[in-house]
Amino acid sequence: MPIEIVAVDPAEMRRTALMNRAKNDNVRAIYTALFDLGPGSGKQIIAEHGDDLGKLRVLLQQCAARTGHELNIVTDRVAGRILFTLKRVDGGTRAPRGAGKSAQEIEEAIARRDMIRDAALELGSRQPVISAQEVVDSLADNDLSDVSRPATAVSAVVRNMPEFEHIGQSQFRYIGD
Repeated sequence: MPIEIVAVDPAEMRRTALMNRAKNDNVRAIYTALFDLGPGSGKQIIAEHGDDLGKLRVLLQQCAARTGHELNIVTDRVAGRILFTLKRVDGGTRAPRGAGKSAQEIEEAIARRDMIRDAALELGSRQPVISAQEVVDSLADNDLSDVSRPATAVSAVVRNMPEFEHIGQSQFRYIGD
């Protein structure tokens, strides 16, 4: 049976990649809310009793940065909620920053992430604690010139790996599978 190949929107590829990498239901819910957020509309995160609004706001900001959305965010501590809308520019609403990325740019970013993951796993299997700079140094043979802050990029990738525990400033403990 022949396979079917159809065109795909690069924005859909980005959405799918982000949703697949989401570690927990809260992150998936925030991504879904951000992707559904349209011009002139707003959303709110209603915190459960005991949730830290500051941490939820930071999580929202991180997800917005990954999706390319620029948001206006208001924290309502009395009601225990965080409200957000797309930022307006010159009377209009901004399009997500990542919306213009080509499929090739997205594929390159995913390949770079996989390269970082492999290097971190290889280092972690040899020593119990690694630093982001050690991973950058081990990747010196590979070209990371298109990354403005390679240690920060490495930290972001390793922090999201279940095989590592974040123990300090750019420091990670290998805990295995």
